[in-house]
Amino acid sequence: MHGHTLLESLHSLTDHSRVAACLRHAERFPIVVAADHTRAELTPAGHAAAEAFGARIQGFDQVRLFHSPIKRCQQTAEGIARGVVGRGGAVEILGEVTVLGVDYIVDHAETERLATQHGDQFVRRWFSGQIGPAVIHTAERIAARKLAHIAARLGEPGAAGRRLDLHVSHDWNIMTLREVWCDVRHEDAGWLDFLDGVAFAPEAAGLRTRYGQRAGKTWSP
Repeated sequence: MHGHTLLESLHSLTDHSRVAACLRHAERFPIVVAADHTRAELTPAGHAAAEAFGARIQGFDQVRLFHSPIKRCQQTAEGIARGVVGRGGAVEILGEVTVLGVDYIVDHAETERLATQHGDQFVRRWFSGQIGPAVIHTAERIAARKLAHIAARLGEPGAAGRRLDLHVSHDWNIMTLREVWCDVRHEDAGWLDFLDGVAFAPEAAGLRTRYGQRAGKTWSP
């Protein structure tokens, strides 16, 4: 079931009053042409899975949702919200956030060309620094921007009770977090599944990262 591993991570963080996750959108239609990747919306199964994910969230008094500007992420946030409301929970969609999108691609044409040329090896070449920042930002820079955004939102004041912030994004974005901060390579763990992601909890030293049952490093600004 999509999202099961992430939910286990979130539900294990019982000692924290505020928890967050950056997760991939639900199942989308196939991307046939890379240049048209923003047009791929959720499948009917994806809509259903997003709602089911929201319905399975437990232990939080409030859920806040942020999403990439790309429509499939908005659809995922809306589906999760329906699921939370359906089980009687409180939820708020706070809208699109640029940093959750793909603004880190500097040269879209060259990125598409290299991704086509290298296929499954493109991400490894990119993450290992073989593709320059004039084409696409480094994995470390992308991950740091995501973490700064997540930490800032976690620090916002709010009502009493436990709060969960969910940031709906894309596979490449979350794979940077998973590898840079949790030391999990896609060659070992597999490609990031729909509704899978990295969980976060604030600690005295900074923001603790977690992927599945694996505790990652602590990020501090």
